[in-house]
Amino acid sequence: MSIPPEALQKVLQEIEMRVMQSQLDLTSVRQQIAQKQRDIRLTDLTMKELRDIPPSVGVWEGVGKMFLNVPITAHIARLEKEKSETEDQLEALTKKLYYLETTYKNAKRNIDDILGHSQ
Repeated sequence: MSIPPEALQKVLQEIEMRVMQSQLDLTSVRQQIAQKQRDIRLTDLTMKELRDIPPSVGVWEGVGKMFLNVPITAHIARLEKEKSETEDQLEALTKKLYYLETTYKNAKRNIDDILGHSQ
């Protein structure tokens, strides 16, 4: 069974477009993962530093154009919540990365199959 060259060319172009899009998406997701990991490290360091300060001392939190004096425990609780949310986002991005890597590998395999069979 032979596939007409025009149809084969069209399929090949569609798969190549999918490969290029997957590469772009992979790069973007990897950058987002790196940023989330940096955010988590920064939050951990900030919480460690705040825990060394006596609980009776307040910290200043920026709210728009003003600052509020809040208890350290409240600030640490907010940071822990932010860290948890960031970790959830990191987990979702990791799953997305796995999906994109699988899509990329499958598209590359399809190109190799088409080129191998057409020759």
